[in-house]
Amino acid sequence: MNSNANKKTQEKPIELVFHNIHDHGVEIMDMWMNEVETRTGGRVHFRKTTGEDRGPIQAADLVRDVPAMGDRYPLLNLVQIPFIFPSSTVGSKVIAQLYTEFSELRGELSDVKVVGLGLGALLAIFSSKAWGPIRTMEDFKGARTRSLPLIDNVIEALGAKPQHVGWFEMSRLLETGGLDAVVLGVLPAHMFKLADGAAPYCTLAGDLSITMHPMRIYMKWDTWNSLPPDIRKIIDEIGPAGSDCWFAVQSGRDADNHLREALDYIKQNGKLIKITSKELKRWRQLIQPHRDSVVNSVEAGGLPGRKFFNRMNELTEEYSR
Repeated sequence: MNSNANKKTQEKPIELVFHNIHDHGVEIMDMWMNEVETRTGGRVHFRKTTGEDRGPIQAADLVRDVPAMGDRYPLLNLVQIPFIFPSSTVGSKVIAQLYTEFSELRGELSDVKVVGLGLGALLAIFSSKAWGPIRTMEDFKGARTRSLPLIDNVIEALGAKPQHVGWFEMSRLLETGGLDAVVLGVLPAHMFKLADGAAPYCTLAGDLSITMHPMRIYMKWDTWNSLPPDIRKIIDEIGPAGSDCWFAVQSGRDADNHLREALDYIKQNGKLIKITSKELKRWRQLIQPHRDSVVNSVEAGGLPGRKFFNRMNELTEEYSR
């Protein structure tokens, strides 16, 4: 009797709460959960929650987030340097390989158990109907632009005025004249329907991203340590390490598939603009001192910023072929 009871207890699926802070319209979270459930033979199940409230985030076992703000992860922040990556497919493979090669990156992310690490889809500049299209640096001059801390100096160097505004405030501010432009991912711009009126002009940096956001799935250490060793092994095999790991490949592919849908939406409802290679060269030359400054500041903190940045560029070129 006791033996059967113990067996039933052991066979009972482990339920984990998975919280998604922002919905970007991608499927990688569900894909990852399905993969874990399949590989564990149904021994692990998930319950989903979503939103920005701290309570559910703290209560969850796993969280999908965008660790792109502040200076908590200086090496990881280097992926946000503008005009590096051509796609999430390439960028996700790059960051997963860097995670394997650099113990310093693994160390700075070790406050939680990272189980998936990639880069989101391309970011662009979206300008309001009142401001008009941005094709050159001159068009951008003076624009009050939603920015991010790491690229504020870049936005200023290009002549615009960086602003920090809430995620759900952007559309309203663009419509009411509180903002002239935003640096934003193409996928959330699609979700916010910016091309329908608030910001119909989408400016892409040629074939490169204005900047890139790291995208992460992490598990709390208490939850991780409570899992059976064989389940931990299965989850580690899915990601986040190595350019060919399941998570890097699927996450990049998923983001870029949805990117095509978002770009089609902009073409149909707004105006898609690609700055010319000549103009992009101007932008890159102008911001070079700021790119160097970011890398040097990481070096000054005792981390291999220059080595990491150079390797990031090497891998980007390799995986873009």
